[in-house]
Amino acid sequence: MCNKRFMVLVFPALVGAMFLVFLLGQTASPANGPEGTYILTVTPIGAPQFQELITLHKGGSISETNTTLHSNSSNPFFAFNGSEGFGSWERGHGGTVILKIVKFVFDGDTNELFGYLVVDATALIDGDTFTNLESDVNILIGPDLFNPFGIIPLGPTDAVGTRITVD
Repeated sequence: MCNKRFMVLVFPALVGAMFLVFLLGQTASPANGPEGTYILTVTPIGAPQFQELITLHKGGSISETNTTLHSNSSNPFFAFNGSEGFGSWERGHGGTVILKIVKFVFDGDTNELFGYLVVDATALIDGDTFTNLESDVNILIGPDLFNPFGIIPLGPTDAVGTRITVD
């Protein structure tokens, strides 16, 4: 009789408690989700590598900055400067995230708005590791992001990096 009471009353409660502990452990660790800030090494085709900080915010927004396309850069490979990047992300399949980042692009000589740099990418987040799987980078010419005068394709980039964590 004692074993039946254990099985009927205590066992389901133990299983439920263990499941709750499992769920709390899963949601408490940032390594189980894509949210966080990553420091990346980006390798564009035909240009030198650069460093990038990208933050995937809870709720699906992105903020980004890098060492190449900003107002203080003097990169001889690009005749333009870019603003900080902003965008959105959503979960894909198998630990992937789908990203879109947009930056204002300014003429390097006149500092006038030239258009937008747009990055569409898919990355794999595995623990604290970020690996770009595919990307398409374009400059959209003109003041209207949704109706550009023209498009300058910059091609894909490779990007790998690590989440910044509190030690």
